[in-house]
Amino acid sequence: MKKLIALAVTLFAAAMLFAADEFTVKSVKGKVTFEAEPGLMKEVKAGQKLSLSTVINTAVNSTLVVTGEDGKEVTIKAMKKGTVESLAASRGPAGKGISKGTVAKDSTAAARSSEKGTATASSRASNAAADYDWEQ
Repeated sequence: MKKLIALAVTLFAAAMLFAADEFTVKSVKGKVTFEAEPGLMKEVKAGQKLSLSTVINTAVNSTLVVTGEDGKEVTIKAMKKGTVESLAASRGPAGKGISKGTVAKDSTAAARSSEKGTATASSRASNAAADYDWEQ
């Protein structure tokens, strides 16, 4: 058991040695800045090398494409701020997501047909007013 744990730790350490320590900027679209010094943001340029701890900020309608030392390409979308490491790791699933024009399944149709619901605020107020005696 001890040999297995030692082997796992050794393999993990070896993998960390070969992990990407920096990314190279492949392309920049829009306004993308990085923190050169605390409080000083500068423009990111194609071909620039960014360390894992570099804080980057992508503006509206901006994208940043970086390549790791292993050749893996990562696209960082608009309106993101964080370290290169955290943004590259949080790419999200590769699925398509929701497409424009698709219709979601109407789960409330069965609920509406089986029970009497109140649709608007004015009808809820009317129902609430009927429950109380109002003195004027």
